[in-house]
Formats: sequence, structure tokens, C-alpha cells
Amino acid sequence: MTLFEEAQRLYSNGVTEDSIAEKLGLGRPQIREWLFEGVRPRFDRYDPDLTPRPDLAYLIGFWLGDGRSAGNQKKVRFKLADMKQLDYVNRLLARLLDREPKPLLMDGPFYVVDYDTSVLYDYLAQPLSKLKPCILAFKADFLRGFFDAEGYVSIGANISKRRLHEVVGAANSDGEYLRLVRGLLGQLEIPTSMRVTNRKGEPMTIRGRTWVRKHDVHHVLITRDQLIRRFFDAVGFRNPAKQEKLEDLAFLQKLPSEERFNWFVNHYEKRGRRWYKKGARPDD
Repeated sequence: MTLFEEAQRLYSNGVTEDSIAEKLGLGRPQIREWLFEGVRPRFDRYDPDLTPRPDLAYLIGFWLGDGRSAGNQKKVRFKLADMKQLDYVNRLLARLLDREPKPLLMDGPFYVVDYDTSVLYDYLAQPLSKLKPCILAFKADFLRGFFDAEGYVSIGANISKRRLHEVVGAANSDGEYLRLVRGLLGQLEIPTSMRVTNRKGEPMTIRGRTWVRKHDVHHVLITRDQLIRRFFDAVGFRNPAKQEKLEDLAFLQKLPSEERFNWFVNHYEKRGRRWYKKGARPDD
């Protein structure tokens, strides 16, 4: 049943327009158009089924990390450097909207896709409290979406001390999002720590473009071996490159301590300040 049909059904059963708007997570003007002005969604396929389920929880998590509007238009837009990741999100969006996936466009070094769907945009742009029923019903899927957007796996080596540094983390400037993420990880028995790496007003350069940071950047960190393994088992990544690195880290942690360093330096190499798997592209 589409949202338009559900609004009509609820109203016929005596539910007020305010209650319908709250229940469906939409604005009163939208509900009033549907009920009293006979305005249907422009395309039924753009009237998505927003029943809480894993795909929607994943999309909420990814949206909180990497989603954006298209100027003042109510479009759901994603702009990423990772084509494989964007292709996955694009197909997920297409399923939710019951349509064929759109072609990915280029904007400088980034891939872009957007869908002209005010209903889904209004749903995703709600206060976090309105999205929690879906998030809490599918915690791992929401976290996987958020970590695919904002997360990372970092493995580094101190050559002189023959010691590895291992961490799984996620970075964001919105404290409310990160408090939610930490709380959900805690419910999965994965306690975390926090740190700030970049301060408001500092310049940042990404793929040749420089911006000034508008907010502090905070990181949620998982550092202990057993907690990283628990994250691997309970959440993980859908992003192929991140999941491969997490799998390597999970494998490393099964090795005796004296063998870890040797395995890592035989399979990874340092390029600049970062370590990459041998043979991998810098973007992987």
C-alpha cells in the first residue's frame, strides 16, 4: 500500500489529518493536498513504501552520513567518489521507489545520482526522533549504512617497534548522530571511545578541492580486538573495499602476536601517510 492510499484509508477510518501526518512522517500540507484537493503523487512509483525494513534502515544510516538535497529542491541526492558504493545505493533507492536505477553522472571527480521524490526526501529529512522506529527495529542495518558512508578501517605499522595500530571508526560533525551510533553499538555490546581530529575553521582538501570546516569532526572508535571482531560479526560493511580490509583485520587478530606484523607488512605497503593493500588503487 502506498502512502497516498494509507492516508486515504486512515482518513476514512476517522483519523485526523494531524494524526495521519504524524503517523506517516509527512507534513500537513502534503496530507491536506491528498485528502482535500485530490492531488495524487506525480508518479505512484515515487510514493515509496516506508514500512520499516532493513533496506530503509540502511538508507537512513547512509543518508545521515552522505546524503544531501539538490539546492532548494526536494531531491534525494548522493555524491560520492566511490562508484561501487554509489551503484549499490542507487539500486537500493530504485527498489524503494519501484523504478529502474538511474545512470550515475559525473561532477568533477565525483559520481552523482538524485531522485526527484519529495515524499522520501521529507521522510529522510525528519528529526532523528521520527526515524528511530525504523532505526531501532534494524540496528545492524542502520549502522552498516552509517559506517559505509562515514566509517573506516585503519591498520598501520610502527616499523621500528614492529607493532600494529588497529582501529575501526566513523567520523561525523553531528554529535546527535554519533551519540545514537554509540548507543546502538553499546546495545550490541560494542563499547566505543571518542576523539576530535579536526576543529571548526580548519581548511580541508579533498581530491584537490579545499573547504573550511564549519564544525568539529568527531570520531567513534573501536580499538580492542574482541570488540572489532564483534563489530565484524554483528555489523560489518556493505562497501567492498572497507569490508575486505575489515576481513583482513579479523584474520590478523586470529594470528599469534609475533606473526601479525610480518603478515601485515608482507601484504600492505605504505604510500605517503597511509597503508594500502599491495596492488590496490589508492581509492580502494
